[in-house]
Amino acid sequence: MVTALNQMVTGQQQLVSDISHELRSPLTRLQMARALAERELGHSDSLARIEREAGQLEALIAELLTLSKLQAQGQLERASISADVLWQSVVDDASFEANQQGKSITITPWPSVTLSVNSRLACSALENVLRNAIRYAHLGIDITTFIDDTMLVIQVADDGPGVPESMLTDIFRPFYRVSAARERQSGGSGLGLAITAQAVQQHGGQVLAHNRPQGGLVVTLRWPVH
Repeated sequence: MVTALNQMVTGQQQLVSDISHELRSPLTRLQMARALAERELGHSDSLARIEREAGQLEALIAELLTLSKLQAQGQLERASISADVLWQSVVDDASFEANQQGKSITITPWPSVTLSVNSRLACSALENVLRNAIRYAHLGIDITTFIDDTMLVIQVADDGPGVPESMLTDIFRPFYRVSAARERQSGGSGLGLAITAQAVQQHGGQVLAHNRPQGGLVVTLRWPVH
């Protein structure tokens, strides 16, 4: 029975990966056709809408492939790197994005620790959480970093509407969205936090979420220290 379940899960993951790959070709043709139409007819709101929708679909396919690879992967290629070198540029980019929306990001100093990680996935994991926080924050996001035993803890807290208590674990499921306050508002695919959870778990870490008493969501990433 265990073997059958494993085969079923593996088959489902392979199906998602195959479908995502197959969608790439017609999407590329659609983007080429849009570009040709714009060249012949000039710019129009309809063509701009096609470009936006195609861009969202392309991002969705990329995230589906990333999630599929994470679920199927065994050992990740890793390298030793300090926390500040790994993530400070991610925080800087997120701060710039937040400032453009009239919001701010504050962060405590990075602990002096080294981690053994896949840098691309580790950066993506934090970036997804920060983008989510920026999207729903009213004014600001606080990032707190500290060491807890053998784990580096990164807490990202926003001052937005928060999430119903019964849904705090569900937000890390693929395509799961909370209705009302945290529904999709800016073209998100619903895969960002799922990719974060998979990436952190592949490194032997843990992802948790809870609401702040004063309002807002806190997402906690726990990474094993090398």
